[in-house]
Amino acid sequence: MNPFFRLLFLWQISWVAMATVTPPDVLENTKPHDGRGEQLPIESVVLDHDGNAQPLRSWMPAEKPVVLTFNYMGCAMLCSLQQQGLSRSLQGLDLKAGRDFSVISVSIDPEETPDMAKTASERLSEQIGGQWTVVTAPQESIDALTSAAGFRFEYVERSDQFAHAAITYILTPEGRVSQFLTGLEPNPRDLNFALIEASDGRIGSFIEQMALACLQYDTSANSYVARGVMRTGGLTILAGLGLFLGLLWRRERSRGS
Repeated sequence: MNPFFRLLFLWQISWVAMATVTPPDVLENTKPHDGRGEQLPIESVVLDHDGNAQPLRSWMPAEKPVVLTFNYMGCAMLCSLQQQGLSRSLQGLDLKAGRDFSVISVSIDPEETPDMAKTASERLSEQIGGQWTVVTAPQESIDALTSAAGFRFEYVERSDQFAHAAITYILTPEGRVSQFLTGLEPNPRDLNFALIEASDGRIGSFIEQMALACLQYDTSANSYVARGVMRTGGLTILAGLGLFLGLLWRRERSRGS
């Protein structure tokens, strides 16, 4: 299937699923906030796969950016679609999870267990050929982390599900939100640039870093675009045209004198 139509199909399925289990006011209440620049409380306690309490920063190696998602294992459809989409995006990178950056998913359901998280970690890590860590957390940590990131979710009692959007957060090594990508399957190009940007040039090739210097993230397009380059190029063209017309004017004036 054409990648564009595949993404469109997945997007439609996710929103149909959300619409069937959530009333309109819940959809409105779960729209994400722009948390870029916000510092996440990475000292918040989460549980490792043995049930031991550890700060989230334990899974954040020094000088490595982080891909972070908020999901839960009991999600009926959206979380699975998002994880599958993100897996494909991660597989499309030259960078490797666990070596160049970390991938962490925090469950938003405090009732889920470390054993469930361990099984999910093993499955997702195998899919991407790298390390993807899923952890559970107490309600206090879930609230602190999601609030700082701008991730909004709501429990829908009649369906026994959490309503939320599909968002991939990119954090700096210090735990600050550098970028967030919405949608089920982030463009690998945008994900790659977001990781390089969050690492402050510590990862990625020299050519990629040079390319990123010419790009900026457009939230309306949910993508990195060359606005600065186009603006500079337009000014250059106008300046060149002005110079050309000026030379013509001077030539005509010298002929007439």
